[in-house]
Amino acid sequence: MSKLDDASEQLNIVVAHMRHGIVIYDRDERIRLINPCVSTIFDLGRTAIAAGDTLTDYIERIGERVGWPAERRAAIVRNHRLWAEERCSRTFDHHFDDGKILEIGFHPLREGGAVLTFVDATHERNLRGASVRRDGLAREARAMLDKVGRIASDTRLVALNASIEAARLGSQGRSFAVVAEEVRGLSRQTSDVLVEIGRINEASLSLT
Repeated sequence: MSKLDDASEQLNIVVAHMRHGIVIYDRDERIRLINPCVSTIFDLGRTAIAAGDTLTDYIERIGERVGWPAERRAAIVRNHRLWAEERCSRTFDHHFDDGKILEIGFHPLREGGAVLTFVDATHERNLRGASVRRDGLAREARAMLDKVGRIASDTRLVALNASIEAARLGSQGRSFAVVAEEVRGLSRQTSDVLVEIGRINEASLSLT
């Protein structure tokens, strides 16, 4: 066995055991290498797509499995050819009906053809979505805390005005002054609690 054959055999072994899918086709659009993970991803028989099949065969079988109409399958083949001419890598997501999200990569080869990669990105995309929702909730929480803070500030101002009015009334405003002081005390406590809630909120976001 030549060194080239030995390297090719080792490459096939590595690719066969990859957790992600990979397809390599040449300038004649003939598949040269495909690992079993591709059939698993699309729930196809292990021999439904094999080395020696064409790019069109591959798109047709995948399209039949996921329910693409004929027009879309033809458009995908055209896209492959266009991207190969442009020699431009592409990455896009395919969403399955069961919620699984597959990241598909197109990487043109210098001598023609391309490498296609398939990565299950469901967990990553779900985490990203949860992060976006978390950030939105955090912004809402901060806005609410700011609003309550302004209410507390306004309450302190009202309590101060009430204290001034009570002082002007003298002995007749004594009970009024007591109430005003209690309101001012509650406002200060509210402000302290708001500061603590804000601190806990930011610490929670950082930990997440």
